[in-house]
Amino acid sequence: MIEDGAVNWGDGGSKPVADGFDMEAREKSIYEWVRQVRGGVLGGAFTVERHLSAAITYFMLGDRIEREDVQSAFNEGLLAPLTFDRRINLVSLIAPHFMTEDKAKTLKGDLNELRTIRNSMAHKPFWFHPELNDMGEVFNLVPMIQRGKAPVALTTEFIANLNERIASLIEQSSKLAEAAGEREMG
Repeated sequence: MIEDGAVNWGDGGSKPVADGFDMEAREKSIYEWVRQVRGGVLGGAFTVERHLSAAITYFMLGDRIEREDVQSAFNEGLLAPLTFDRRINLVSLIAPHFMTEDKAKTLKGDLNELRTIRNSMAHKPFWFHPELNDMGEVFNLVPMIQRGKAPVALTTEFIANLNERIASLIEQSSKLAEAAGEREMG
């Protein structure tokens, strides 16, 4: 990618590589790392989405959830066609029944943030941003992704914070589904 001139790093095009920096090895390790990061984000988002679906199902069906024909019809006719965005909107209407208003608003904001980063990870390519030393030579490559309208560096710190938020959302959505299930089944 870099050797064939596909990357334009500003005036003068590609920059020279610093001594000892193995561009090809760094590219390969970044590609593998980004693949793993994408898989983790998508897996976490899928888990959250499953919990949201459970909360919606329990809330909407109540005791009728025990009837397999009703649950099957609900899943096929109403739940399956819902996008992640619409599930978030439905959960934002359901959440105030099971948590404080502030927590429900925070949950909606966190879910919208997860949706944005999930969509970026699933649908947008990443690119390399070079880090230059004092002599204008490339000594590192940083993977970047477009998140909404802003480019974001996929740094270890960013990914660690993202993983914490996803873990928190998995816990919150699980508790919401559990609360909806207990109330409706209880």
